[in-house]
Amino acid sequence: MSKPIINALLISAGYSGRMGDFKPLIKLVDKTFISLITEKLLSVCQEITIVTGFRNFDVEEEIRKTFHSENKELASRVKCVFNPDYKDGMFSSVQVGLASMQNSDWVLFHFVDQPGIPQNFYEEFVAQVEDKHDWIQPVYEMKEGHPVLFKNTIIPKVLESPSNYRMKLIRSDDEIRKKYWFTGYDFILEDIDTQADLKKFLEEIEEIKNTNELK
Repeated sequence: MSKPIINALLISAGYSGRMGDFKPLIKLVDKTFISLITEKLLSVCQEITIVTGFRNFDVEEEIRKTFHSENKELASRVKCVFNPDYKDGMFSSVQVGLASMQNSDWVLFHFVDQPGIPQNFYEEFVAQVEDKHDWIQPVYEMKEGHPVLFKNTIIPKVLESPSNYRMKLIRSDDEIRKKYWFTGYDFILEDIDTQADLKKFLEEIEEIKNTNELK
């Protein structure tokens, strides 16, 4: 039996209004959020579709600069698609992305404000894929987190919905067979929306680093 085609959908279309800075291009050490996430997704997904909106040219230039100049094979697996209706909200960006991803068996759905998820998570997460499920969501201490994986059977449901719909409403469909994966990765609950979130995140990273150095 052939391995399923798992592609990633990375949403990077919003204004980053609460942050006061443009989230995709914020740097952690020497890599931006968008590049760091894309690099990790490339290790477990065949192709990455990044949906852009606000400051789309800046995001596209960052991807070109980071991947096209380093590795042509990697670059060929990353594409940016522009959502002209990004002001209408995130669901419209999901629709634009999925419209170009219908060759996927599974979609790893990711937000641009979760750069801290470790590499091991992605490897363990895609190993949860089974045909008997349509939607796989990680859970930490009984709280549902992100990113999520969903089967290609979800794609038409999203594309046929109104642009002001929500992914939570898609998931709540009783016909969708859900799997909740209980994991020890607490970063699935964190999204960096404000400067306070960013400060807290950097403090946690530094604490982990110091703990590891003491071992």
